[in-house]
Amino acid sequence: MWLAETKGEVRPNTAVKSEAARLWCEKMSATNYGLWHYLFVPQKKLEVALASNVKSLVELAERLAAVKPEPQLSLISIEDVRVKREAFKTLLPLYSLKAAAGYFGNAEPVELEGWIEADSVGRLDEGMFICRAIGSSMEPTIHDGDYVVFRAKPAGTRQGKTVLVQYRGPADPETGGSFTVKRYSSEKITSADGGWKHTQIALSPTNPAYHPIVLTDDDAEQVEVIGEMVTVLRSAR
Repeated sequence: MWLAETKGEVRPNTAVKSEAARLWCEKMSATNYGLWHYLFVPQKKLEVALASNVKSLVELAERLAAVKPEPQLSLISIEDVRVKREAFKTLLPLYSLKAAAGYFGNAEPVELEGWIEADSVGRLDEGMFICRAIGSSMEPTIHDGDYVVFRAKPAGTRQGKTVLVQYRGPADPETGGSFTVKRYSSEKITSADGGWKHTQIALSPTNPAYHPIVLTDDDAEQVEVIGEMVTVLRSAR
């Protein structure tokens, strides 16, 4: 049994929905309703596969698995003539996690590592950027060395979303600084002026071998969401 989803544009909630679909298939496969597979298919790759006479979902899955990721992950030099023409159209800027936290969080001048070909993501915009993941705390969604696409300064709720955050508190053992990529959850109370304030923010890993970073009181109020994960571009491992 297959649950297949084609996607022409990757949006901020796409990764969350895809993970939910994958988990649903995993749970269904443990019942008496057969073996279920989830297949996420970017529209461009679907069109290429259909044009090459792919006739079944099994063939399509095999074709997608055979696609080499290197072309979309090519690092483009800052001086490359394509940057001026293709920036935020087919290319996104690559920052280290530390540089992204400084640039989007504090408007610090930072060094851009280059540009990544990311046309498979869908429609790009100037609020999007890429960082290379560090460590294994977010496995299986994000692996060490994966290129992760973020959207800076996301609007709306962050509950349950995977985000890049900067905070005041203990350094993340993987990044070595007060910034991290984790799943966000928070608790709030109404403040005296009629607004609200955070009483606790948990920055949770998806890998059970790691512990969440839990911030309370003033530290919780200092958490800044730098970017919300849009999707993951696998590195060439």
